[in-house]
Amino acid sequence: MDPAVLKLFEVMMAIFVPVALGGGVYVLVASFAKRLPRARGVEEGDDVQQLRERLEELEQRETRIQEIEERLDFIERVLPQVREGSPVREFPPSRPAKTPS
Repeated sequence: MDPAVLKLFEVMMAIFVPVALGGGVYVLVASFAKRLPRARGVEEGDDVQQLRERLEELEQRETRIQEIEERLDFIERVLPQVREGSPVREFPPSRPAKTPS
């Protein structure tokens, strides 16, 4: 084979291999980036009403978390009594549900 042809082939491979590998890595990164969960944040075009709805939703979640924490605290206090076999005398205070204002 002609040495000029071999040299041309070597140059072409030296260019093609890094470009092909870089393109493959780019495609993989792009496909994984699409699968990542996106944070639900403030986006352009959000109006005040949507932001208020999100704030109300977060407040409801916070209230629900507080209720669950109170129930968990109650269970932690009562569990030793139940294990001993003594009757449970107190109950967790029930709160009326908050109505949005």
